[in-house]
Amino acid sequence: MSIANDQVHDIGLSQDEGFRPWQMTEAEYLSSAYQSKTLPHALMLAGPLGVSKKHFAEQFAFFLLCSSPDAGRACGHCKSCLLSLAGNRPDWTNIGPEEVHKAIRVDTIRMIHQRLQQTSQQGGNKVCIICPAENMNENAANALLKVLEEPPADTYFLLVVHQVSKILPTISSRTQRVNFSLPSANSIVDWLKSDFNQADIQHAIERARGFPERVKLILLESDDMQFDNDTLVELMLGKRSGYDFAAKLDQRGAASFLDALLVLLTRQSAANLAKSSEELAILNAISEHQRQEIYALAINAKQALAQNANLRLLMETFLQDCTTFFQASHD
Repeated sequence: MSIANDQVHDIGLSQDEGFRPWQMTEAEYLSSAYQSKTLPHALMLAGPLGVSKKHFAEQFAFFLLCSSPDAGRACGHCKSCLLSLAGNRPDWTNIGPEEVHKAIRVDTIRMIHQRLQQTSQQGGNKVCIICPAENMNENAANALLKVLEEPPADTYFLLVVHQVSKILPTISSRTQRVNFSLPSANSIVDWLKSDFNQADIQHAIERARGFPERVKLILLESDDMQFDNDTLVELMLGKRSGYDFAAKLDQRGAASFLDALLVLLTRQSAANLAKSSEELAILNAISEHQRQEIYALAINAKQALAQNANLRLLMETFLQDCTTFFQASHD
């Protein structure tokens, strides 16, 4: 049964990720409860935003729907797992607002209730993730309460909650609460060390105040900036055509490029520049006044971009003006 609703989202699952290192205790406890047939039909996964609660919900749903789980984990190769990994598992539903600050509507909850009343298409469990559950409006929350009072057979609700105080007490009383807090720095390092430099991870942990999802986002943005830095140097040295580069940029790419340039221009020492590329030492030859001039050009370009200026002409002109400063410093 397909559902046309902008609050029913696709499944985005990666088998290779598994549970986060700091989630293993909760994963083992809940999988053990399921195997001993003591797992409640509704869980409230509570904690601050950015500690991977939704990721946990998705991985646990993967386990609950697997027809041949092994040691508390989904096998990854049965028919149910393959459907989940393909994002096409009919007995798995993700509910959330179509935009961050919008409410989850009552019609969405009623529609999902009808779907969950049907027999599982794979002959096993059914799972519904609601994230963030506190975004349900009053009518939606009351509709969910009625479902939780008489839940469909073999059905599990995973409520991801950032602010428990906004959940109806009657809903809280019908769920088992599982708390997630900020993980240790060592756990975050263990999670990311195969993909990023440990020193960079530690620096990102400090910037993100220990929130793991923010840490990863900072590191990924740094990777994007690395590409843009090298691109910038190629453009400034005349190794790459500004005309061709501007022609390939879309709105988002142009904004990312300008943001990366602004970050680069705030770097103070040649030692920091050398971490990215030896060629970036060229920037150290620019005077402080020239650096400020380019910075101002980038700010103006960002403002023009936000006002829907002609993208290609804007970036061509900007790159030409920047190149003039670099050429002047090498004459």
